Amino acid sequence: MRSRIVAAGLAGLALAGCKDRRPPSPTPVPSGSATLAPDPVASARRPVRRYYLAHTAKRCEIYAVDPDRVSPSVATPCPIDLEIGERIRITGKTCIREGGGADRVEPVVCPDPLTYFEKKDRAEQP
Repeated sequence: MRSRIVAAGLAGLALAGCKDRRPPSPTPVPSGSATLAPDPVASARRPVRRYYLAHTAKRCEIYAVDPDRVSPSVATPCPIDLEIGERIRITGKTCIREGGGADRVEPVVCPDPLTYFEKKDRAEQP
């Protein structure tokens, strides 16, 4: 008798554990020529403003570039390996050295003054 109760209980558990494991059917696509625009919050996009640390003939300076304007430059100490005419640009969570020869274009550690300038500037933007 006891083995029948245990067997019935195990069978009940086995049946309760069975589920339809098929993937859900795809959502229907609306008909017509109108396409839905992607959610702007969910889509990845590059920031419009770019931040640079440039080595000019006289000094190093930090500035930001928008599509329609360049911010006033701020003097800063020069990184040791940055040559005259080169600049460092923030690209996401790293920086790229550009402006020199093709062999000098490479990822570099972002200088602290450049990242501080970016953080301060982004905090001031609306």
